[in-house]
Amino acid sequence: MTQRINEDDLYRTSSQYRLWSFSPESLAALRRKTHELAIARASQFAGTSNSSDGDAFDCLTSAECLRLVQRYLDQIRTTSDHFKWPMTVKATAAQYLARFYLSNSPLTYPPKEIYKTVLFLACKTEATHMTLSEYARRISTPADEVLAPEYKVMQALRFTLDVRQPYRGLKGVLMELFNLAEGRVGEVEGVETGGAAALQAEMLGLELPSKTAQTMWRVRDSGKVEGKALVDRINAAYSAARTILDGPALLTDAYFLYTPSQILLAALHLADEPLTSFYLRTKLPLMSDLRPKILATIAASAELLGSFSGSQVLSKEERAALERKLEGCRDPSTRDLVGSHAGAKRGAGGDEEAEEKARKKKAARDKALKEGDDLFGPSLNGKG
Repeated sequence: MTQRINEDDLYRTSSQYRLWSFSPESLAALRRKTHELAIARASQFAGTSNSSDGDAFDCLTSAECLRLVQRYLDQIRTTSDHFKWPMTVKATAAQYLARFYLSNSPLTYPPKEIYKTVLFLACKTEATHMTLSEYARRISTPADEVLAPEYKVMQALRFTLDVRQPYRGLKGVLMELFNLAEGRVGEVEGVETGGAAALQAEMLGLELPSKTAQTMWRVRDSGKVEGKALVDRINAAYSAARTILDGPALLTDAYFLYTPSQILLAALHLADEPLTSFYLRTKLPLMSDLRPKILATIAASAELLGSFSGSQVLSKEERAALERKLEGCRDPSTRDLVGSHAGAKRGAGGDEEAEEKARKKKAARDKALKEGDDLFGPSLNGKG
């Protein structure tokens, strides 16, 4: 008997689901643990390096660390847009940075040093070609500073580079809505539709988006929605949803808490709720046991995305103030990532130990060759 595997089954096999999906409680607990470990380490260094003037140990709070990371998530967006890179690079880099700071703290690795590395790593992952030298030149950063944290980033990502994104799914919904609007779709499996004409008529009679909806579409003066106006409505909803996926979805915890399909439907819900509800009715039978749970999850995701405001992102001045505060309590052992990276490549003991190891290996090879000659005699005619 052939077993059918749906998209949900496939997603559950992904590293994103297994390693990077959380409940709000577990995500908060993980961040709290990471911050507490970083504070404990930072306080040890502060105890040995602070002067004896009795000043209290002052360091970034967990909330401040989270806002600083969010500021560099926004920096990834603007830098990627400046390079005119595909949206997939932007989303992948943003997730790399967010994932990195689940197990690492800005107190140990400041985001101003890590965001450049994750953006270049995402560029390679998403097959967007730019040489290291060109990338380093365009962001005015030495190439070795881009590469130095890369292995540490890979470790934090658990060597899983795949990021499932909602963009392709949103494009698929757009195509389906066009087909419904043009009367190309009739019966839908498991759903009573009444045929293509009935679906098309229902779309034309949908309620208008609310005044708070994020779509830019508005009905003409006649107040009647016709074929061309319906296509415009779909395009406007798609554009608004894309904007949400490009902003709030990348700057909040949406990817950690919801699946790509839930995120895209939440974005559409915020863009045009009547249109999204109609689309879901073509997918979910009204009597389905799963329908209430699915709709509640989409609503929760929409609430998260809708609650985000660009004013929540740190300003340039606020970021500078937090980074000055960070400098007073960061881990000094990670201040020179370039030097640590170079030392790791040479070997833990540095150049002298590496040279000594090479001398020992050469001596061992020479000894083995000599012992071979003593046992079997020299080679004939001086040839091997």
